[in-house]
Amino acid sequence: MTLSALSPDVNLLQEVNYRKDRLEAVSRFFEDLNQRKVTDGYIYSLSRYGKVFAEQAGGRLCYEEESTEKMQTDTIFRIASITKLFTAAAIWQLSDDGRLHMGQPVCSLLKEFDAEPFRPITIAHLLTHTSGIAPDYGTVSDAYYQSAWFYIYQTELGKENWISAGLSYGLRFPVGTQWMYSSFGYVLLGSIIEKVTGISAEEYITEHIIKPLGMSDTSFDPQPAKAHRYAIRHERAKAMFQKLQSGELTVEDLHKDEEIRMPGTGGGMFSTVADLQKFGNMLLNGGKYEGGHILSRMAVQRMTRRFNTEKLPNYAWGAGGDDRAYGLGPDLRYNVSTSYTEGTFFHEGAGACALFMDPVEKVSAVWYVPFHNEVWDGIGIMGAHNVIWSGLE
Repeated sequence: MTLSALSPDVNLLQEVNYRKDRLEAVSRFFEDLNQRKVTDGYIYSLSRYGKVFAEQAGGRLCYEEESTEKMQTDTIFRIASITKLFTAAAIWQLSDDGRLHMGQPVCSLLKEFDAEPFRPITIAHLLTHTSGIAPDYGTVSDAYYQSAWFYIYQTELGKENWISAGLSYGLRFPVGTQWMYSSFGYVLLGSIIEKVTGISAEEYITEHIIKPLGMSDTSFDPQPAKAHRYAIRHERAKAMFQKLQSGELTVEDLHKDEEIRMPGTGGGMFSTVADLQKFGNMLLNGGKYEGGHILSRMAVQRMTRRFNTEKLPNYAWGAGGDDRAYGLGPDLRYNVSTSYTEGTFFHEGAGACALFMDPVEKVSAVWYVPFHNEVWDGIGIMGAHNVIWSGLE
């Protein structure tokens, strides 16, 4: 049974050792963000020991201030870079099957890497954002910086070979010497999945992760039959969902005019907090879910352990060279601002959303906080995990 902080199941809270007063504090925290217009709404879901003990939603479904449609706990939203955890899980599945390995040079799979300075780059470097290839726009302070997407979409080479176009930037730093966030690297991982399996990365992830976990509200493309349930963040999305709902537009129509086809493995998925709980609890349970295996226990252990035991300098977003703890897929940051257990693994998504898993406390927490006017505020992430973890007994 899943209940909100407004009417908690006291027996369930006792089973999961979570304080009722702090669950009420979690509710107040998210509602306050909404009331102060830090966010346009919120959804969260909390579980411990595999039991979901709280789900709640508030605010409006649409970005428009006059909108009267309310956010619901089953609202579907773009999970952005949380998609990368699914991409990493797919890579680890292929490793479990012996079809690739983490130290494998990317050039053995993608011919575009078979030239200097790209030959030393391995699959592990792409998973950990340490390859040196073009980072995301905004991660560096250089006003003249052009991301991989510029070279892909604004040059003729992009239409001929998007991988070569994205690589034409070169390397930002020598391979393996820094951490610098690169969504382009995760799109390349999608191409590796396609090369190894012979099917699209989206199809592979759907058939081998999403469907086995029973994540019926999760997909790379919007589901027309559920168009009314999607969170709408801009005018273009509003028009698209209206047309999908009316039948004027099909999913096939969304792709028919694409000149460049790249995998959506860097941030293209939609999901719900309930579906993400299934994925999170699978990882907390060593790759198992309801009697089946998605990943081996050893794969989960390795992907959620720090990739580099020595300092890994991070200059992204003005970090100034601070050490960045990272796993072979998940983020592992642990510092003075965090209340979760060291070893907690997670990923955030722009917009924003988050999926955090604490293997010591057996907690999985998911939340979606669409920022008002797309103005990012760190309290939506850092404040959230601090108040959530404050309820553990």
